[in-house]
Amino acid sequence: MTDTDVPRPATGQLLALAAAARPDWSIDHLRDVLGQIRCREDMPFGRLVVLVAQLIADPDAEPPDLLAAQPEAWRHRRRPPGPETAHRGAAAVRAALKTTTHSTT
Repeated sequence: MTDTDVPRPATGQLLALAAAARPDWSIDHLRDVLGQIRCREDMPFGRLVVLVAQLIADPDAEPPDLLAAQPEAWRHRRRPPGPETAHRGAAAVRAALKTTTHSTT
């Protein structure tokens, strides 16, 4: 088994967990939502497990909330800024706040 083999998709078990934890949900509805998510983008199963677990833990959540919770695709393609960005920003703020006092004599 290689690193790319885990976590393995276990949609049936995920649906069983949701059915046990959230009997107020229609599991067919959740299955449809999961299918829509998997078809729209190639979301890793591990990420899907996290999203479903968060939804299960929220007493006010419903399966369609998974569709609304998906981040925009462009956020996945951008690299996060490096730490030097914060340092440059802080230096710019300090420079802007630094005031020179002129004496009038």
